[in-house]
Amino acid sequence: MRGIAVGMKSSLSKNDVARAPVARRLFALLALALASACSSTAVEPTRTPVRSPPAPAVPASLTTCNVLGELQGARRCRIYDTKAQAFSDTGAGSPTGADALARRVFLFERWLDLYVAPEKQVVVRNMTEAMADTDPESRFGDEKYLGFWDDHGDSAGFGEPGQIAALYRYAVTGTEADYQRLEAWVRGAVMQWDATGMDGYLARFHFGGVPPGTPLKNALSLNPLDPNDHNRFDIPPAALPRMPAYYTNGVDTGGQHVAVKPSWEGHVSIDAYSGPMHAWPLAYDLLRDPALKARMALHYGCFLKRLRPFRIYHLSKNADLQSAVSKYLQSGVVTFDADDPDLTKADEVWGFYLPQYNALSAATYPTACPATLQREPLEQDSIDVTAPGYTSKLVLFFLRMDENSDHKDGMDFAYVAGLRAGDAVMLSAYALGAYHLTKDPAFLTWRDEVVHGKAHADQVLRTTGAFKLPKACRVYYRNANVYTSHLMRTLLDNDPASRAFAQDMWKRKFAGKEELGLRDALFAVMYSAGMGAAQPELADAIPELLSFGGTQAHLDSPRRNYSTDLAQSTPPGVTYRKAPKADQDLCATPISVLGLTIPSLAPDPDVLYCDAPPPVMQRPPDNWIWEKDPFEVAHTPGDAGHQQYPGLDLSEPYWLARYLGYLPDSHLVLAWGPQ
Repeated sequence: MRGIAVGMKSSLSKNDVARAPVARRLFALLALALASACSSTAVEPTRTPVRSPPAPAVPASLTTCNVLGELQGARRCRIYDTKAQAFSDTGAGSPTGADALARRVFLFERWLDLYVAPEKQVVVRNMTEAMADTDPESRFGDEKYLGFWDDHGDSAGFGEPGQIAALYRYAVTGTEADYQRLEAWVRGAVMQWDATGMDGYLARFHFGGVPPGTPLKNALSLNPLDPNDHNRFDIPPAALPRMPAYYTNGVDTGGQHVAVKPSWEGHVSIDAYSGPMHAWPLAYDLLRDPALKARMALHYGCFLKRLRPFRIYHLSKNADLQSAVSKYLQSGVVTFDADDPDLTKADEVWGFYLPQYNALSAATYPTACPATLQREPLEQDSIDVTAPGYTSKLVLFFLRMDENSDHKDGMDFAYVAGLRAGDAVMLSAYALGAYHLTKDPAFLTWRDEVVHGKAHADQVLRTTGAFKLPKACRVYYRNANVYTSHLMRTLLDNDPASRAFAQDMWKRKFAGKEELGLRDALFAVMYSAGMGAAQPELADAIPELLSFGGTQAHLDSPRRNYSTDLAQSTPPGVTYRKAPKADQDLCATPISVLGLTIPSLAPDPDVLYCDAPPPVMQRPPDNWIWEKDPFEVAHTPGDAGHQQYPGLDLSEPYWLARYLGYLPDSHLVLAWGPQ
């Protein structure tokens, strides 16, 4: 402001202004205001969420590695004790001690990288024969038993714990090899966006399509082609240079060279986007490659720009709706806090949907990033529930979300941020994440003026935990998707007042309501991370992690879909019963809103539920235990032992707990040593 201050005192006081003539006083006031504005330091909205790791205490003569047991010539990737300054392959102490747990996590991540994450896409390994928990790796890792990749449609979503675990592993060990592993996991996630050839549009899974019966390969993303698969799309030629070389060149398998069809799986889900949307803002500052970071920022921001608002309004003027809402709230599953907004008095509901790429929309679907964030709904996406014929318009709107049929104006999913607390939490976090990656304030303006200002998501998110269905109505607990996004927001937020509100949400809404009584060790660690201090829930969580493994009899074995029936062999302290008839009736009651009746499936009246969640190793195993029913008594799959799980439900909370100091430092890293 020196140019304006020429001929004036170098230090301008309020008394100087008061004594000046009117014209000069106005000029002086302007100069004072401008000088004050220029001298003040604006607070950066975000901060670095994960601190840089310390230099590892590894001798200069050693080179670090990241896949335990990997062989390269005459050397092997081994466990090295930085405190003892010696290789320590066997360890000592209890199998449920911190040293044993660190080794188990390195084992789990070896099996993840080699057998359950083709091109860093997390899947379930489905084998042609059942594996016992005593079977050696030479058997369960043998490609001749690899039948197919299962659950690959969720690979992008499960990339979240893969990337977060890799991030905190590097933040703990600080080794160069673990940095390279983190970068590899992030590059794998970026590839799932690049595969579509569309900025900001994610693939569920990408793969080289091969003829049915083609032998599959460990770590390669090959999948049989199905002529009836309408979710498969070709990877565009322009995107192929960013994809694995064998997508173009073919692959040698089964004693022959096989041409592949570069493919990606569409009809993406809301959960799939949670992978990169939660992990990337946390990892971004520790990454070194500017080109990689530019791709992350492009896709992250363009996804939000693709979202289109919709609006259903004049709700308070529709008597039938008011009656339906009142009946719904009298069902006994909704409990609002005193400071929660009264959603029954809302006159409009806003949401944001992702237009779907499908066979009918492909010809006109925009591949380039939209120029701006969308602030107003299109005419077809704005529904007045008092207008004549609104019901048919509403039906057509919801039919566009039908995942079993394509529509030219179809939707992949919608964040109903004006009604659903979890969606409000996520969108609020994503806007802050987008700013952190792009430094474009338009994302914060969109959050403040549209997501909060019009959809009122900042109020709706206060209802987190208010809506809780009985056990009989639930088989899937999506809580982790929501609280992980809230952790990202809390760690990223540089506004003390906003961060204090986020921590109040952790304490009163998540811990006090949503997660209350679920015995979720991942939540306990993330809750403590969000609060910046250890929380009481860790008292159960840390012992759970220390005893976490493949099976209770063989902790150092992969997690698989073994049969479990707690009613047949009941552990001490575990009690169970059938759901009360009132709960069963509630679950079976159809929901009628705005003239639409949504049928509900009646639960099996003979299913048993634990009164309280048993310890995690007593529960039926699954691919991601923190989203499964913690009250489940029995699970007896017909293919028991055929499915091998990623094990990320251990490694993600483990490395975060290590980073926060809630688990003791094992001083163990991986380094190349003699065989």
